[in-house]
Order: sequence, then structure tokens, then C-alpha cells
Amino acid sequence: MEQSTTDISNNFVDTSCDCDGNAEELKTSPKRRKGYIPYSTIYESQIEVRKNGYWIPCLPVEATIIKVQRDISTGYHILNPFIYTIELEHGRYKWRVLKRYKDFSYLSSRLMAHRAAEMFKAPVRRAKHRIEEVIEGATTEDDDKQKQGKVSTIYPALTLSKSPEIDDYNEGCVADSTWETSGVSKTPNENNSTNNSLLQNSTQQMSLKFQTANQLPNFPVLPDSVLSDTQMEERAKRLEKWLRSVLAIPINREYHETAEFLDVSRYSFINELGGKYKEGKVKKRPGGNKVYIGCKQFCISWLLPWSRRIDFIILSISFNEKVAYMDPSNEQIRLVLLFDEQFEINSHELLINTNQRPKELVVSNLQHVLMLKCSTEEDTQDWVDTIKTCTEERNGQIWLHKKRHGSSFPQRLNSYCQWFVDAKDCWEKVSSLIEMAREEIFIADWWLSPEIFLRRPMAEGNHWRLDYTLKRKAEKGVRIFVLVYKEMEMALGLKSLYSKKLLQGLHSNIKVMRHPDHYLGSGTFFWAHHEKLLIIDQLIAFVGGIDFCYGRWDDSKHLLTDLGSVQFADQSTKTKVSVATTDGFQEIKLVEEHETSVQEKNENINILERTVIDGNKPLQGGRFKDVMHKAVERIRSSRSREATPITSTNTPNQLSTPEEVLTGEMKNVTPSIRFNNFTGNLSALEEHDSTSITNEENSTRNFESNGTEKIDRIDENKRNSIGAIALLAFPMEPKQRTLVRRVVSNLRPEKARRRWRLALQPSEETHDEYIVNYCRLQDSKVDMSGLQGAGKLWPGKDYVNFVHKDFVDVDIAFSDFINRYDKPRMPWHDIHSLVYGSAARDVARHFIQRWNATKTEKLKDNNAYPYLVPKSYNSVRVPKIFFSPETQRVEVQVLRSVSHWSTLIDKTEDSIQQAYVSLIANSRHYIYIENQFFVSLINSTDVNNEICRVICDRIIRAHRENETFRVFVLIPLLPGFEGDIGATSYSALLAVLHWTMLSISKGEHSMVENLRKGGVDNVQKYISFCSLRTWDLLCGKLVTELVYIHSKLLIVDDLHTIIGSANINDRSQAGNRDSEVCLLITDHEFIDTKMNNQPYKAGKFAFSLRKRLMMEHLGLLEGTYPRIKAPSTINVDDPISPKFYEDVWCRIAESNTRIYEEVFRVFPTNLVETFDELLAWRAENKLANDDQDAAKERLSKLVGFLVEFPVNFLRRENLSPTFASKEGLVSSSIFT
Repeated sequence: MEQSTTDISNNFVDTSCDCDGNAEELKTSPKRRKGYIPYSTIYESQIEVRKNGYWIPCLPVEATIIKVQRDISTGYHILNPFIYTIELEHGRYKWRVLKRYKDFSYLSSRLMAHRAAEMFKAPVRRAKHRIEEVIEGATTEDDDKQKQGKVSTIYPALTLSKSPEIDDYNEGCVADSTWETSGVSKTPNENNSTNNSLLQNSTQQMSLKFQTANQLPNFPVLPDSVLSDTQMEERAKRLEKWLRSVLAIPINREYHETAEFLDVSRYSFINELGGKYKEGKVKKRPGGNKVYIGCKQFCISWLLPWSRRIDFIILSISFNEKVAYMDPSNEQIRLVLLFDEQFEINSHELLINTNQRPKELVVSNLQHVLMLKCSTEEDTQDWVDTIKTCTEERNGQIWLHKKRHGSSFPQRLNSYCQWFVDAKDCWEKVSSLIEMAREEIFIADWWLSPEIFLRRPMAEGNHWRLDYTLKRKAEKGVRIFVLVYKEMEMALGLKSLYSKKLLQGLHSNIKVMRHPDHYLGSGTFFWAHHEKLLIIDQLIAFVGGIDFCYGRWDDSKHLLTDLGSVQFADQSTKTKVSVATTDGFQEIKLVEEHETSVQEKNENINILERTVIDGNKPLQGGRFKDVMHKAVERIRSSRSREATPITSTNTPNQLSTPEEVLTGEMKNVTPSIRFNNFTGNLSALEEHDSTSITNEENSTRNFESNGTEKIDRIDENKRNSIGAIALLAFPMEPKQRTLVRRVVSNLRPEKARRRWRLALQPSEETHDEYIVNYCRLQDSKVDMSGLQGAGKLWPGKDYVNFVHKDFVDVDIAFSDFINRYDKPRMPWHDIHSLVYGSAARDVARHFIQRWNATKTEKLKDNNAYPYLVPKSYNSVRVPKIFFSPETQRVEVQVLRSVSHWSTLIDKTEDSIQQAYVSLIANSRHYIYIENQFFVSLINSTDVNNEICRVICDRIIRAHRENETFRVFVLIPLLPGFEGDIGATSYSALLAVLHWTMLSISKGEHSMVENLRKGGVDNVQKYISFCSLRTWDLLCGKLVTELVYIHSKLLIVDDLHTIIGSANINDRSQAGNRDSEVCLLITDHEFIDTKMNNQPYKAGKFAFSLRKRLMMEHLGLLEGTYPRIKAPSTINVDDPISPKFYEDVWCRIAESNTRIYEEVFRVFPTNLVETFDELLAWRAENKLANDDQDAAKERLSKLVGFLVEFPVNFLRRENLSPTFASKEGLVSSSIFT
């Protein structure tokens, strides 16, 4: 078959570019059409597959017998001594099959039986079809006439006309349908001649069809054994003619026995699945998992030597090389073997262990040993040669050879990546891209809460709630697969079973599996699946540290309070708010978004009220609503016509004057809404009624441009006024509000132009559907610029403070478990990434490996949970509409921590730790780390990861060589576990704090002690440990709380970045504990900046992310909360210069720390080294309680969120778990 190859460097780096900027044509719906079988058909049932056929629609199948030879290798085939080599071509696919006469004879008998059965079914099918046509015609005839009468006088009607060659379908070929415009003028003679020629062609084709189409040549009945060698040439020609006739008749060609005869399966020609290489039936020995998963594996491996079932083996060779086999009885995939570093066939070790015989072959990878038995030795050798050829090609070797850092995935050049700081922007992008999904959505998460809102404020109701969003896509045919961590319920209250039941109850297209099962001997009691992944269509992948669960949503403001910004108090106090700033409204002061509910004396009451200009006439709400509803319904009906622009007809009682609107009183509106200085003119709707799009000759382009030019005549200000009035007219549900905004957006000429482009320019390109979905998504966006005084941003369980109280009853989503009037929430700081193209396909490959392993272990025989198949890498095309200004072209490599328990592979991969160690050891200027944990000891048997050691070695080398080198470490002030440090009972909080302090400053294995041993006296000159903290007013009381750092980030030299789910501890880094996924991102596009006051080429991705983080921490971002805003003179471009590192970063952290200690007596703090000192410190009076004005004055000196991490906190106390505590009864590896 034809294959496209991609250059791969000596280091096996994929250099293909995924970007496709050609987005002019737009795609039709992702159904079977000419030359295309969509990828989503892999999930069709056997009945659907056989109904739709195995072959690519409208493409012929060419069959030629190119060789006939006598089989002299064996004497078993006395009646069928000759082997026929058949070469087949179907579109771009070419392959060969070997058959004997008995195979042709068997197919002939099966076809005769099939045609006989179809003859009995045909009358019933025809009658059913005619009844359906009659019913459909009776119910739609009147509606069609009515629609045609309204539209045809203004617009040329679009019809999908059938090409004259359509009748050739029965001969095996269908020409493409074409779009034509009925408005194109033709003379009567032209029409008559055209119709006559069509009639003649149709008559000729009908005659030919009756003569030959339904008839097959006579099949030769004599076996090959009675023929001489000289007669075999004529026999081959007859069989070839017979086979061509079979393939020319649809009822024969689409029969599943025909497909099996030609080694074709339902997966052979599916788009994006890879090329067809070799397929065929063989026997398979049961069992074969390399990782022991129970007694069943032992029994089937040794008590059932060979399966009675003959499986259909598929070898798919593309960039995602794999071997798969399916069960012929239901045509469902039973196993997928991916090429990896241990993929081999018939190796010496395998031959010895399996006692292989001549007709047998053994294929194995890291997960499975597949033992196969062919019908002949020749077939066995053909399989062996084919697979070896694949492994020797460059496309196969990219998987078989070792990759950098010990990863399972190669480096992907020319990838595109984007970073996100905090969940607000990330989840908005997630919601947009989920809406654009076409085929699949994969989600892997440690904790998943279906009721979270992806967009806030929740102005559209539940529309953007995660479960609602997934349900919408599932109802449109998108398959959704979710992997969640199955927690130990005694230790964690994640309620993963509740999440599974809720999601699977939404739609049958949503499948959820939990893993692992914690049975004795599994060794999984302490470990977790910690990845946070979202993959869309195996083309888009989100990777990072943000779970889809409660408490994660936050933005750069990191607010502490969330009481709702609208309060009702004394009716005499009024604060006026405007909702629009168009010509028809007077601008009034706006309430600040996210404004705290407790303000100064003159700000503590907010009542939304608007007054009418004259103040005399009450508004009659009934008539106003009636008029608006008529306008909405009129435009709604216009939108409902397929491929028809908005049209309007004169309607009585239309909106024409302001006086007609301002005649009533609005009822049942809370708070009461009235209009101020309303001078808007609603006559724009009348003007639009007289606007029409004329027919320009037979040119679609002229038609489009002329129509949109006339739409342009509508005054923009009037359209905006209409939108504002529609939104204020009456209280609406979210769906109604969205509808009205869409109505207004329809009046915009660019939207109309785009919709016509969709109708008039259908495209065959599969990726173009994303552009269609993107345009629809833009049309459906709701403008929330006028929504002030919104409700809570963190409803119910989203309002969290982990140190104060851990989660309870997470299945009751909207019930508070923390008193938000007494305790501030704990802000959440996190980082995520988005990658496109081949790197995203690598992330999908990891998910597929995990899903298939989980299914094999838990639900192997449950066909409702399918095995997943990776897409081909040579079909990756990424539309540029996905990209934002922050998207950068980079090199990406997927890193993992996985082992036998998490993916059923026979190895331990710790590529994340290897990448961390390598980047840190080879760093030149600085290291920037943000992480939830910092547990890494030097030369210790308790903690084995090497991160702390390489940081220490790099600093000592910089000190000896007198280099300017900096290390920035940001970790949370306290671990995110419920507990009171000063309480008498021990807690997990103290256990994690114990190991953190041992890693940083306590004991001989700590970093500080080893640096001093290495001669570094001034440790802070090279490394700074910092955290984040903020403050606010809560019900008139000053409160403070730490900002919880949950990021998993490493940036080195503004060139290399690691973003993912891996913490700095053995759980994440060892590989055989928690499963993790990270992205190693290396810049290849640079900007000019400075490093240590010297010119420097910094990578765009790493530089922009590091700069964004430092600006947030120092309060330099636009829109930063005024209380923590920093002076604009701070420049963060050069992170290692003394001017920034010493005079800005370290000085601000120290200053902010002193202010918080003075005002709030916060802890942890370096001023407390024992529990007795902690008790005394907490008992001291707080300036925040004694003198709020003085406290506010001191707090006004704060700059950003940055504070020092107290490396000496409780340094003279032994924080290790006691044997009497539950933390002391379990292994210390849980906390390390």
C-alpha cells in the first residue's frame, strides 16, 4: 500500500508539522460519504457496519489475479494444489491475498445463499420504504410549499441535485453529488435537451443493468486438480472475471463473507486509523498478559492450549504501529498491541518459552504475549516477514528504539502549545473545545466532580456545567470515555462511584471506569492515578495539575470571600447601575466585578434600580412582553430555515417607536428595573424587513457579496440598542437569554456571510468541521459585559478551605459545608497546558493504553466498554482557529510515571524524574519551581528521588565557579490537609510538613545543611523558598489565608518547561507508585531579552509563562486587586540580576511576610521554632483585631501575594508520626 513517510532524525524525533493553515473550505457532516469512512464508525454495532458496508463509499474495488503457482511445499492439498495471488486496489489502498480454488468455491456458495435470502426480504423492504415515503410526504408537503412561497421570491433556492451518473451505483461506482442553484437561468431548449439526454442515459443504463448487473458469470465447477498447468491461465482469467463481477454488484460486494475472503475487516479503510497492511484469520492461544491479573489468567493459559475461535488479526502500519485482533462473531476488537521498546516477533527467548511449532508465531510487547497459529507454514512466514518489515522501517523504529529521558514517546517538533495559569482561563478553553469535539473525548482524573461550572459567573444557568456539557456532546454522537481513580473510601471521600453513576446515567455514549480495585496482594492500597488529562478527538490534549473537581476554579485575584455581590438593605439607599453603554442609554457608574460584599460605610449597600425619565407613566409589562415575544418568534422562525438567510415580512404590531414600548409597568421583576434616559430607536427591525439579498446571475460569489453588502446597511448602534432592550425587557431563563443574543448577532453581516459560506462551499476535508463548530460557538457566545452584581462564584462545595475542614458529602454539590460568613476560602493557584497535534496524539496513546489495560483487568468480556484504538500520526492536521495569541510553536515530549499496576506493562517508567534531573543538572542561569510538595532527601534511604541532590550540586558548582545562578522554589505555606498544627492530636498535615522540613532545612539530608557542607554560607544568594498569601474583609473582619500552590511546574533558563501532574516526591517521581503524565516543552522560537544584564535569547513559551507567574505573584497584572497592586516600575524580564532577585523578589517576600506577621500573627513563621512558642504566638493580640485602621494602613504596603516560606518553622520539634496515631501505623511512603 502507499504510505507517507516523515523524516525522523537520528534521535528519532518527529519533525512533521501539524499546522494546517488552509481553512477556506468547510466540511459537511461527519457521515459516510464519497471517499470517506469516518473514524467514529469504529464504535458502530455489527448490524450497523454490515448495513453500511465495509468499503469506502463511491470508490470501486479493482481485483486482478497476477500469479498462479503450484504449491510444492506440501502434499495435503490434493484437490487444490494451486495458489492464486490476487492484487486488490481500493482508492489509495493496495494489498494482496493468497487463495485456493476451494476458497473461491466456498464464497460462491455463500453468495448464492445470501442472494436467495435477500430475494425474500426485498418485497418487504420495498413496501416499508413506500409507506414511509407516503407518510413523510403527507406531513411535509404543506410546510414545504409554505416555506418555498416565502423564500423563493427573494433568494435562489438551493437544491442538492443528483448527478446523472448516480445510477452507476449498482455497477460499483457513484459520481459525486453537486450543488446547483435553481436561480440560474436556462433557455427552454437547453432544459429540454438536458432532460432528453438524461432520459436517454437513464434508459441505456437501466437496460444494461437488467442485462448484466444482477448476473454473475458461470463459476467453474471443476477443481484445479483435474486441470493441467497449461489450462490454469484460462482458469485464472475466469476466476478474475467472476471476482470482478462479484465486486461490481453492491449486494455481493457489501456481503461480509466477501470482505473476509479479501482479508477486509470493518477497520480496514476507516479514516485516521492508519493504512491497511495485512489482515487475516488465525488461531490465538488464550491468555498472554505479562502482568499477573488473577487466577483466570493462569487457568486459560495452561488449561486451554488453543482457542476454538478463529480470530481476525489486523496489522495496521502507520505512525501508530499496532497489532490488533477482533472476535469474528461480533467484529469487536479484543486486544490492541502497540509497538514499543520490547515489541518483537519470534525472538529466541519467546521460542524457547513457548515451544513454538512451524505454523505458530509469537508476538509480544511490554503488555502482552500473543501466540498465534496459522493454517499453513507459508501464511505463518508471510506474517513474520510482514511484521519484521514494519519494525525495520523508520516509522516502526521510532517506537522500538529508546527515547530521551527513558520516555515511551519521541520528541515532537513543530508542535503547538499553550499555558494556563489558574483554572478560569483553562476551563473556558476546555468548554469551548469540548463543544467542538467531533468523535471522542477522553478524561482521566484523580478526582472528578460532574457538577462543577466551567464558566463563571454562571450567567447561562447550567449550560456550562460539566455534566450538562458532556451530555450535549454525547447526544450528538460523541463518545466519551472517563477514567477516574478508585479511592480507598476509608481514607478519601472522593465519591468516585457517585461520579461514575451520574455520568453514565446521562447518556449511553458516556463510559466510565474506576481503577484500581484494592484487593489483597494487588499492592495498590497506597497508590493513585494522579493524571489530569482531557483529550479531544486525539488531536487536542489538556495536561497539567488542575482536576475537574470542587475548589479548583480561581483566577489571578485569588479572592477569599464569596458572599454574592448583590445585597438588599434599606430601600432608601440606591446605587444606580447601567446595563448598556450604547446610544440609547446614559452611562452610570458600574459595580466592580468580584467586589467584596463588605465595603466602606458608603459602599456597603448595593441595590439595583433604574428610574424612568419622566417618572410619571407606569410600564405595562404585558404589552411590552407581547411585542418582544413576537419579534423573537419572527426571527426564530427565520433562523429555522435550512441554508436560508434571515428574512422578514411586515408584521402587525412591530416595534417602531419608543412611545409604543414605554407604555406599561413591568411586573415580577426582582430587583425592580426601570429605564433611564431611554432614547433608543427600534426601527432597525423595520429597516431590516426591507433588506433583501438579490440573485446575481449564476455566480455564488456575487450572490454572497451582494447580500452581505445590503445587510451592512443596518446601523450598528441600532442593532446594539435592540440587543440591550431585548435583554432588559423581561426576566429570561438562560436559554431564552442566549436565544435573544443570537437574534441580535444574526443581524451582523459577517455572521450572515459566514453562514452562506457553510451552505455554498461544502468540503471533503475532515478537519474543517472544527471550523464549522467554531463559527457556531462564536455565534452562541453570550456577552456578559453588562452583568454586574452576579451570584456566587464558588457555590456549595466549591467554597473550600482544606486546612480548616476537609470535604464531606461531596455528592450533595450545592450544599455549603463551610460557613462562608465566618471562614475565608482557600484560594487555589495552579498551572495547566494545552497541546495540539502529534503530541496530543501521544497523550491519547497513553490514555488508550491505560483504558485498554483497565478493561482487560476488569471488563474484558463486556462489549459495552470497547477497546480503544489510536489514530494514525500521518493524518494530523490542526486548524489554526484553535490557536490563541498565547499559542507557541515548540518541541514537546510526553513524560510518564507508570508501571505494572497502572498500565499492565512489564517495566517501570520514571521519565519524569529523569527529565527533572537532566534539566536541573544542565541548567545555566536559573531554575524556577512551583510544586504542591517538596519531598526529596539527599543520600537517604527513606526518600529516593534525586531532585534535591542535583539542585544542591548545581548550586555548589555555581558557588565554586562564581556564577550568577538562582533557584526559585514556590510551595504552599502548609500542606492541604485538614488539621491544627497546635492541636494535641497528630494529623496528616504534620506528617507531610515533617518530610518537607527534612528536605529543606532540618537534618543532615536536607538541602540547606548540604549546601553549607559544600561551602555555601549565604544560601539565600542562590535559592529562595517562597509561598503566597492574601487578605480580605469578611463581614467587617480582617481575614487572611494562604494561597494554596497546587502547580507542578519546572522552568529552566527560559528555554525548557515541564508542566504536568507530578509532584516533587517519590509518589510521583519513582514511577512504580502514582501514575503521572507531564509535558516537556522546549522552545524553538525566541525573543531578545536580558539574562544577568547581558543580551539573551529566551524561548517565547518559557519566557512568557515565567513572566506571567512573577507578575501575578508581585501584583503587576492588569486588573489585580487594588489591595495587592505593585508599583509599575518593577521589571521581571531579567530574573537573575541582583536588581531583581535581591532588591525586588527577596525584599518584597520578606517585607510582605513581616506585615502579615505584625497584623495577623500568622503561622507558620520563622519566629516560632517550638510548640510552646507557637502557643504563645497564637495568644498574642492581633493588630487586625485591636486597630483595624492601623492594620489596613500596614496592609496597604503589601506588594502582591509573595511571602517567605518559613524554613525554620518548628525546627526544634520532632514532627515525625507517633505510633499511637493512624499516620504512624502506615508506611511512611504514603507521605513521601
